[in-house]
Amino acid sequence: MTEAGAEEFAEFGAAALDAFQALFEQTEHLDHRTNSQDARELLSELLVDLMHYAERRGLEFNDIVAQAQAYYEIERGNPNGFAIGSSVQLEGPAAHEAVLLGQPTRGSITGVYVSPQNQTEYYVHFLGQTTNQAVLPADLEPAPPFPATSTNQGVVHDPLKAEQLLVETATRIALADVHGRQPAPDDLHDHRTLVDALTTWNDMHERNVTDLLLSRVAEHLGTAEADTTTKAPSPVPTARLTPGQLAAQAFPVPLADGITNGQKPATDRTSQTRQTPHSLGR
Repeated sequence: MTEAGAEEFAEFGAAALDAFQALFEQTEHLDHRTNSQDARELLSELLVDLMHYAERRGLEFNDIVAQAQAYYEIERGNPNGFAIGSSVQLEGPAAHEAVLLGQPTRGSITGVYVSPQNQTEYYVHFLGQTTNQAVLPADLEPAPPFPATSTNQGVVHDPLKAEQLLVETATRIALADVHGRQPAPDDLHDHRTLVDALTTWNDMHERNVTDLLLSRVAEHLGTAEADTTTKAPSPVPTARLTPGQLAAQAFPVPLADGITNGQKPATDRTSQTRQTPHSLGR
């Protein structure tokens, strides 16, 4: 069986609009498959309802849209398309400039933006940065995979997880030192292991890697001191989240997991006050 392509994906979308339209009464005259205005109307209404659904589930709709945009670029065959959570590296002049400044050239995609002029920008998290950097697709290429790194907190396969765990581990070590205690052996082991992995993957000197994380460790240390607690953070979500979840922090669960059997949207939408150009019964 061949893999689905753009035409098949578009048909999936059309089928979803067919099902959505069937929820409303007296909409048989609408034909989104041939009438562009009908298609725009139905798409708009469906997106509004999905926004409501995301809000009810506590999900950030804009993050979900960014994730969808990233996968759309890949599925339409864009050679410079990257999924959120994927590892990338700078290339060309952008890479040379970063090297001259002593900055990392490898990072993780955290978002995507398409301007009204149809120009795509990716947001990339580089090691130690507190804000994501906007980068044009032409300045990016896939990065080598992050080495699987075994720690006492689980096996790490992603640089975002590795950085977060290293910051948390370094914070606990610093807290122990502040209070005149010996750091936990597991923390010392994980610190060494994570530093080595991030140093190797970023192709940077170890001192540069630790320097880039100093401000984040200091911030965590200040927060921990303010809370007057010296125990390890609980729970530690970074050991369970996927790379994409770490990037966007608000990905949706599969639809089948979110809708119980027998639960259907109400078909009588006439009580809603939202006005639309077409008679969708809202």
